[in-house]
Amino acid sequence: MLKIVIIGYGKMGKEIEKQLKNESCEISAIIDNEDDWKLYRKAFENSDVAIEFSTPNTVINNLLECFNAHIPVVCGTTGWAEETENMIKECQKTSNALVYGSNFSIGANLFFKINELTAQWMNHHQQYDVMIEETHHIAKKDAPSGTAITTANIIINQLDRKNGWALNDDRQPDNINILAHRIGNEPGTHVVRYRSDNDCIEITHRAFSRAGFAQGAIKAAFWLYKNRGIHPFHDIFMKI
Repeated sequence: MLKIVIIGYGKMGKEIEKQLKNESCEISAIIDNEDDWKLYRKAFENSDVAIEFSTPNTVINNLLECFNAHIPVVCGTTGWAEETENMIKECQKTSNALVYGSNFSIGANLFFKINELTAQWMNHHQQYDVMIEETHHIAKKDAPSGTAITTANIIINQLDRKNGWALNDDRQPDNINILAHRIGNEPGTHVVRYRSDNDCIEITHRAFSRAGFAQGAIKAAFWLYKNRGIHPFHDIFMKI
């Protein structure tokens, strides 16, 4: 039976715990702070795979703990994009395994693919400007969301007239403006909007709960245990 350690015990950590009860596995430990690292060190080191959803302030240390213990890790924390390259090098250095992504919902990753294709088509239609609007719960620490940033970068790679993105700022025409809202207990809504003088096209992904994110991360954990390596979730979500 697979032994899974949960790292981070916020809203997502609790949802993962709930969803794991439906799987053939054992939760070896739940680690949420420095005391937990000391208390559950042995259980952590005997785990088969980790699922990490913590905070931008703790994610790097958590990943390093997994790398050094040679425990494959699925990481869904956002807000550390600038460190991704360094963490991949650290993972390679320790010969460990990693799946990472800004969104572990299957629907959201289909949303990414749809936006990639749409941006390719829109590259030929200069009359359309594009922006992104995202809404999350008030406790979310990063803005814009990792999903919004991933979506923006996908569009930028396909759309010659866009070179970057900006948060709540539409003054630069070569940037994609990302509007970010923090409201109530909203799990996550992302809208890509193409607008011309004649019409408007919207592509929307709306999460109804955190269950979809948790289920995707759990499937990734089972997959990673058998398929070592370093994988962005959007490259493997059709395989799990």
